[in-house]
Amino acid sequence: MKGALVDAGFTVETLDKGFLLMAVVTRFQPDLLVLDINLPDMRGDTAMKLVRRASIASRLNPLPVMIVSGLPIEQLMRIQGNIGATACLQKPASLESIVNRVCQILNVERKDKKT
Repeated sequence: MKGALVDAGFTVETLDKGFLLMAVVTRFQPDLLVLDINLPDMRGDTAMKLVRRASIASRLNPLPVMIVSGLPIEQLMRIQGNIGATACLQKPASLESIVNRVCQILNVERKDKKT
């Protein structure tokens, strides 16, 4: 996923531990967070709730979130509503559909010119 997003013109930071999420968001200040629900150390929705609380406390603008998971779509949509995510995609999702959805959320055109 990272390679496809970089090829499409995005700067990407990755991590595989939920407890690092707040530090990375604070340092990297992303325009969008693509979050897998099943992280090794905690559920992604739990990690996201921590980010939301911190952004409210520090008065940061809400961070758009797209969740990606192999969970059933009904469960993903419920989680999306619970954490206020902008979008959700069910795995397996093609890299093409992920990049297109990111572009749509951020209202930008792809730099690699694929459609």
